[in-house]
Amino acid sequence: AITLTQTDGTTCGPTCLLAARLLLEPGQRAAVTGDLALEKTASPSGREGKQLMSSLSRHQVRIQRAMNVRGLGILPWPKALGSTPWSVARQMTEIASTCTPGGGRRRYTARWVSDCGPTWGSEVASIREVLACGLPVILVTGGPLVLDDDAEGHPTARARLRTSLARTPAVPRHYVLALPWRSVEQDDPGEGCVHIYEPSSGSVRPLDLTAPRDPHRPGPRELGNWPRVIAVIAPENNP
Repeated sequence: AITLTQTDGTTCGPTCLLAARLLLEPGQRAAVTGDLALEKTASPSGREGKQLMSSLSRHQVRIQRAMNVRGLGILPWPKALGSTPWSVARQMTEIASTCTPGGGRRRYTARWVSDCGPTWGSEVASIREVLACGLPVILVTGGPLVLDDDAEGHPTARARLRTSLARTPAVPRHYVLALPWRSVEQDDPGEGCVHIYEPSSGSVRPLDLTAPRDPHRPGPRELGNWPRVIAVIAPENNP
């Protein structure tokens, strides 16, 4: 068994997109298995696991390269900074359009959100509506420049600096994929909850998005250990 995980610290977005493609597009699964078949003919047996990991890694890099060529509209985006939410949204639009019965087009956009504001509950309900209709949603997670994980109780200059940095505004740091539960053969996780694929670990776990989280301290594993949901990449209009 091989777990789909991101190749490096910059490919969380492409890995979420690859997971969405593998889930929704039979052609993408065929492309991965086709690569694996070619490698098998040129390599000794018993290395299928490493070959599959190599194939998945190459697909991540290809997706990232294609996105970053136009990461800033007509301008490229540096690989060292990952991928931009709007380029991820464009790729999700292509994926959803391919998998939608009848060829309908689902245009994904990136919406900046406040996960501790009064409208967050309705935002979560909207996310769940999309998932219930069989389409995935990408969440952009993040937090302050430094998480306030060990500064308390240590009144040193370094600790005070960490505490100060932990109070800075949240910045985007990671992508995770909220999965349509029927597509992954799971039950509805319940009001306010979603099944989340986290690409750094390759795990899929349910998470209550409405549960309170300290915005200055490490968050749950399902959000890549970041405390905030900063943006939602979802269809403009719920299907």
